[in-house]
Amino acid sequence: MQMREATPEERKRFYAEEWSKRDLPDFILHTISLREFGFDYGEGPSHRYNQFMTVEQLASFLCNKAPYAAYASIALYEQPSMRKGWLKSELVFDVDAKDLPLKSCSCSGGVVCEKCLDEARRIAAMFAETLRSDLNLHNIHFVYSGRGFHVRATDDVVMAMEQTERTQIVEYVTGGVIPADITIALGYSRVFRERVARTFEHLGEEKLLKIRGMRKALAQQLIKEKEKIIAAVRRGSLREIEDFEGMGEKTFQQLLEFLTRLNMELTDGKVTTDTKRILRLPSSLHSGVSMKCILVRDIERFSIEDAIPKFMREGA
Repeated sequence: MQMREATPEERKRFYAEEWSKRDLPDFILHTISLREFGFDYGEGPSHRYNQFMTVEQLASFLCNKAPYAAYASIALYEQPSMRKGWLKSELVFDVDAKDLPLKSCSCSGGVVCEKCLDEARRIAAMFAETLRSDLNLHNIHFVYSGRGFHVRATDDVVMAMEQTERTQIVEYVTGGVIPADITIALGYSRVFRERVARTFEHLGEEKLLKIRGMRKALAQQLIKEKEKIIAAVRRGSLREIEDFEGMGEKTFQQLLEFLTRLNMELTDGKVTTDTKRILRLPSSLHSGVSMKCILVRDIERFSIEDAIPKFMREGA
């Protein structure tokens, strides 16, 4: 997989020859006139407060301007061009491969590879499963954003939520807060334990040594007994970890807090809580990496090949 910046000529060609309104998801297509649109011409998404009454107007704008990036609000407004009369907003989780706290690849500096993209895909699918099973949400959509995935829920029950409720959801879904009773087998503690187990599974000694009070001998022992610890966490016996020599209550608490911080970093929580956020428009071109932002109908079978624009294929 090759990623590079698109040239102005390639952007123009993409919007003139390849962009299609058929690539817009229905949840955007049917609410176009209620959304704020923003555009980036190479210096950030500074051109905002745009409204299009029809998809034809949007198509004409994209073809004529060929922006570096195109965005649409997750919010619906009575007056999108003034960002007034807020009606409701999608609940969104932004999982960016370049920002994952733990990666099995060596990508850095904003670079992503197929390996870390697949890790982001798995996390997005994991979040969606929790939204379905624990919050009983049904209208969940996945969008490949160029360097990661957006999980977008459009159920009315969550679209009406304010910032405080959205904060609680992101803490719940990520396992970002230590429950009052971490031994309960059902409910929130189950989600928390699953997230902690997953995060601990990906930890190495170097990461563990960043925990305040963690000694090298203890870190090495934890890594050596990783499978045993993960099994204990999943069955609700987190306190067994305290039995390791040199652990103690304080270091145990520091370990849990460290793991929850990593859990929260699996997604950009500010995106989830911000009811006026704009996101990359599905169907648009991510010019920074020359990939199409696309609706993903089956997250388990996602292929990067579906997001490669024609000009990249021809140049290969």
